[in-house]
Amino acid sequence: MEEGRGHSVTVLQVSFFTAAALFIGFLLIKKLKVSKRLPPGPTPWPVVGNLLLLGTLPHVSFADLAERYGPLMSMRIGSVNCLIVSSAKYAEVVLKTNDRTWASRPRTSQSELLCYGSSDMSSMPYGHRWRYARKIFTLEVLTNKRLADFQSSRRLIVLRALNTMLDECSGGRAVRVDLVLRKMIMSIVSKMLMNKGTLSDRAEALKDSDDFQQTIKELFELSGVFNLGDYIPWLDRFDLQGYKKRMRITAKKADEFLQGIIDDHLERHKLRKETSEKDEDYIQDMVDVMLTRPRDADGTLTLDEIKGMMENVLFAGTDTSADTVEWALSELIRNPRVLQKAQEELDSKVGRERLVEEDDVPNLPYLQAVVKETFRLHAVAPLLVPHESTEACTIGGYEIPAKTRLFVNIFVIHRDPERWEKPLDFYPERFLKQDKDLNGTDFDLLPFGSGRRMCPGKNLGLLSVHWILAVLIHACEWSLPGEQRIEDLDMSETPGLTIGRKTPLEAVAVRRLAEVIGNSAN
Repeated sequence: MEEGRGHSVTVLQVSFFTAAALFIGFLLIKKLKVSKRLPPGPTPWPVVGNLLLLGTLPHVSFADLAERYGPLMSMRIGSVNCLIVSSAKYAEVVLKTNDRTWASRPRTSQSELLCYGSSDMSSMPYGHRWRYARKIFTLEVLTNKRLADFQSSRRLIVLRALNTMLDECSGGRAVRVDLVLRKMIMSIVSKMLMNKGTLSDRAEALKDSDDFQQTIKELFELSGVFNLGDYIPWLDRFDLQGYKKRMRITAKKADEFLQGIIDDHLERHKLRKETSEKDEDYIQDMVDVMLTRPRDADGTLTLDEIKGMMENVLFAGTDTSADTVEWALSELIRNPRVLQKAQEELDSKVGRERLVEEDDVPNLPYLQAVVKETFRLHAVAPLLVPHESTEACTIGGYEIPAKTRLFVNIFVIHRDPERWEKPLDFYPERFLKQDKDLNGTDFDLLPFGSGRRMCPGKNLGLLSVHWILAVLIHACEWSLPGEQRIEDLDMSETPGLTIGRKTPLEAVAVRRLAEVIGNSAN
């Protein structure tokens, strides 16, 4: 009995001192927060900080907290200081006024394991190498001329995919729209990245295999997970969630594919050099440009940087564009009035004797308004990619320390009732009344971000989304399968790096311009 009693006292003592330590730590953190004049926000607990306040959709959790603490909010997630911006006013302050201070990226398990040690355009830290890589990417790799060079190839890919989809819908059968879009856009991006005749049989087979499609899915899922070790460093070694193990496996599979593409290019370059082969009809693809670029004062791109850029174009470009078109088509099916008006514009400006082309898009203002409204309500990156401050700064009168992680919650900004009339309604006409550009200068509409770290693939993304959506609604009539009502269409989101539909859209397509499509795809 005495032994048991002594044991009980020990447990009580430990419990008491633990509770006291937590309470003191709680008070110290609260005092420290006041002394540093941080923006308002929930008081963090020791060790975990405000981690327990985040749900499966962080942008929604941040939105709920912003209603209480305001559009400029500080949080401590684990041991990481975070600043959450939820208004156009403060988005302009951090992304324009203080652009240089917030131009870097935090290092995370994803950037280290999935992005070649932060060597890709998205996660590369701000500095000389990033400026050099971005210059190459924007001025040589992904230029308007290169987009134009592959226009006929994109057209053929889309038309063939369109005919295949319509055949699958014969007899009133529904198709998984997301699968159609991903395959279509992957083919377009692959063509621009690899061109023709550059893939070995092994790499070609891998590209079309279920295993490769699963690798892409896994890559994006892991890119959006919340790894505890990134926020509580002493837990990192234990990999409690198993994410880092999965990242290493997925990264190895993706690297085998990317290295296969590079090896095929190098082999072809060697063969052409040995035989002095010249092909006037051959169009340089993006990999050609990166591999053959002459060395200059800044050196040349490293192999990891080349693979990182390839990863950005091939994987990120596919997923974000496909998600956006799927959201847009979902909203058009839910809003027959808007779909009819968009189709009437196409019939009026393009006609029904031919199918809409890329060059028609600038003359379709209502279609552009539909896309902008989709970006507003369904931005696939609702928190943008996190930024990190390189030095201390003052925002809104508050002192923000260096190495603070920045989340710009465009989910809230795009729904701000002070900026948008009836913000939850899908109403493209709002953009005919007040034009907003997508270049990062209108801070209440930021689907591609703004400033130095604005998405460098914006032009390719806009081209893909506008034209593919135009083709789908010009060429087809759309409906839901069976007895499903448009009021019952699930519009909930799935968590991840990009926010897609939780329930993939299944719909039935019927030909509108049957003869034109059949002739155009030959």
